[in-house]
Amino acid sequence: MDVGTANFRFELDDPEKKPVTTRQPKTSELHLDSLDRYDPIGTNVVATGNASLESPAFNRGSGYFYANDNLSATDNCLINSPRNLLYGYVSRIALTQFNLSFRVPTVVAGYNDQLNVLSGAVGTLTPTSNIVTLPPGYYTVATFCSMFQNILRTIPGLGSLTIQAPSTYLQTQSAGGSVVASGMQITANNGQCVGFSFWYSNGVLLNPSQQLVMTRALRLIGANRLSFGIAAGQNPPYPIYPNTGIANCPNLLASFFMGTPNFCPTDYVDIVSRALSNYKDTKDSNSAASSPGCVIGRIYISEYPMSSITGVAGWPQDSLRGLGPMTFCKTWTSPNWSQWSPNSALNNIDITLCDMFGQPLPWSSTFNTEWSATLTVTE
Repeated sequence: MDVGTANFRFELDDPEKKPVTTRQPKTSELHLDSLDRYDPIGTNVVATGNASLESPAFNRGSGYFYANDNLSATDNCLINSPRNLLYGYVSRIALTQFNLSFRVPTVVAGYNDQLNVLSGAVGTLTPTSNIVTLPPGYYTVATFCSMFQNILRTIPGLGSLTIQAPSTYLQTQSAGGSVVASGMQITANNGQCVGFSFWYSNGVLLNPSQQLVMTRALRLIGANRLSFGIAAGQNPPYPIYPNTGIANCPNLLASFFMGTPNFCPTDYVDIVSRALSNYKDTKDSNSAASSPGCVIGRIYISEYPMSSITGVAGWPQDSLRGLGPMTFCKTWTSPNWSQWSPNSALNNIDITLCDMFGQPLPWSSTFNTEWSATLTVTE
């Protein structure tokens, strides 16, 4: 064996020459932004003839008020590209991070802004129906109660109505002693009674869209059975307040406490994508009858950190979500992987953000919810 050459080495000891039976899977990341839906190439922006005003950078910053109104970031947000968004041999796809800029206000026009208020003299079996509209925007507990009181005082006979906001200072007596009231106290005063309904308005059946808006508003204010004039333990009539207004009409109350209000329009946000789950054998779903299907992720609003919120008058901190815009990031430690066809290009992605009712989150140029995400792909 000649070992006199300067470049002699034992080939059998070279690790690069050893046989390898497996190859580690390769992963890549695709970073998404809902602002990229404003595509200067297509019809998603208003043509100006000025190339600088039709650039991607310009549309990222101004698209929400400059582009077409139907390009919501929450309802079928479609990101297209003339090229493949990601190159490579891909067999699995998953969301691993999702940054949500949740800008749905406390009261949203056409979403939870209407209430059917019943009023009349104490003991009446034929109350008058009054449909009121709440101004949209963000509210604190105190500002909402003040606004709500002013709205109800516009109803004939309820000019001296009072609403006491829930706080540690509002105490009621119970068999066990003093307890903290968790909901608003509504008092009609002057021999009047007050309550709510979502079925009939002065003998006319409300349409389903109106009823849905009103049930969301009732959830907002914390309505309970007392709010409908139904005593504890009493079975509510169906429908509540029929058009006769007499047979099944409970007695409205002159004063009552409601339940805990919920100022957040939804308890969670479902991330729906038909494109990303196209090749998934078992589609994701949920227990709701109105499940949108293809739910590839869920973000609970309770995951928003509370360190930036200050409690007022003893109001529980966890209940203050929904009083202002919230931006927070969700990271999945165990991603929900979706199968992907290696022969299929990844050149468009659709994302829809749905509320707890299975409907797309409300979006406008004033209250514009946006998102960004990290999509991880692997062989």
